[in-house]
Amino acid sequence: MFTTRKKAPAIAACAAALLVSLFTFASAATADQTPTAEQVLDRFVEALGGVKAFDKLASTVTKATLAIPAMGVTIDVTIYAARPNKFYSLAESPMIGKIERGTDGSIFWEKSTMQGPRVLEGEELADAMRDAKFEGLAYWRSIYDSVAVAGLDTVDGNPAYKVVLKPKDGKPRTYAFDVKSGFLVKTTNMVTTQMGEIPVVGYVTDYRKTGDLLQSFKTTMQIMGQDRVITVSGVEQNASIPDSVFALPVDIKEILEAEKEAKKE
Repeated sequence: MFTTRKKAPAIAACAAALLVSLFTFASAATADQTPTAEQVLDRFVEALGGVKAFDKLASTVTKATLAIPAMGVTIDVTIYAARPNKFYSLAESPMIGKIERGTDGSIFWEKSTMQGPRVLEGEELADAMRDAKFEGLAYWRSIYDSVAVAGLDTVDGNPAYKVVLKPKDGKPRTYAFDVKSGFLVKTTNMVTTQMGEIPVVGYVTDYRKTGDLLQSFKTTMQIMGQDRVITVSGVEQNASIPDSVFALPVDIKEILEAEKEAKKE
């Protein structure tokens, strides 16, 4: 899975109003008054640069590497994303060949050198489309039905608020936000795959300024006893991306056509 979340997941200085807000938030935490999940999530968005900064973006092209130390593998990754939920990623290396994932906004597909093409369905589709939403957590209210604080976690020796986010469809996710900085520092998901459900824990670090926003440049994921480290090398904002990048590949169209014909019989 490649995300940049996301996939998922900078400003050099805060406005006076934001500083007052963060001071109030920190004071409440000191007084052992746990904030609401809504406050934690909204603070995170503001800490990154705020909704207005996200609204200035129409597209991004991200270059990264995915390292699997246990296998001695390093994979080059390029991720294209555009409003409102168009996405395409290409991961390739001499050892694995190519892995492509993408959506034109409605159909989400995947194909690889080793497994061939397929169209995602069910919870796997729901998770992928949610991750493809361009603004991510900037507009979390449109993605999740409910959010709730579930106590404190400790990440890299620091306290973090655990927030459980329940989507409109799919499984809940648990995100941990650093009490002091407000940044997302840990994600815990149960991911639906062809092999079944797989627990994935991610540690989100190295926030840097890109344009008007802060972005994490490193995520270490723990999957099935292995570490997988995604390191971002560059981000181009408001890039001119041809529509062809998000178009459905020929073999994916053939799968869809075959499914359509099968339903007629």
